[in-house]
Amino acid sequence: MMPLLFLAAVSADLDALDQAVARCDRSIANPAFSGEAARRSSFLLDSYKEQEAIVADRLALADQQRALREATDIKPAEVKQTQKQLDLQQAAIDDRQKALNDKRLLEGIRDDATDSMRRYFLMNCPAGGKDIAR
Repeated sequence: MMPLLFLAAVSADLDALDQAVARCDRSIANPAFSGEAARRSSFLLDSYKEQEAIVADRLALADQQRALREATDIKPAEVKQTQKQLDLQQAAIDDRQKALNDKRLLEGIRDDATDSMRRYFLMNCPAGGKDIAR
């Protein structure tokens, strides 16, 4: 789960970048834009690893559920207890998937905002010139 403090920091970073772009402040905008590819690659790799772990956990859980269904020597009380544990594991996996989906959603919006700021900066800030205070 993403802590609220982290989300506030990302929002503040975007606000600072937006203000730098509006002022054509290359000393802030250029490093932010040049670091974007590495940051995005890192996010994608982390997301892939988390999704891979979720899929592995889903497969393991499916195997456990299949084994429980096929078991003939387990007492009904044991089945009920085991099923409860499996349901809790499923809920935890679902929570992880929802959290990852939320992170992807926010990352997509952040990417769109950064790309829009970059386009504005390139179109409105003179290349090679002095920073313009607006």
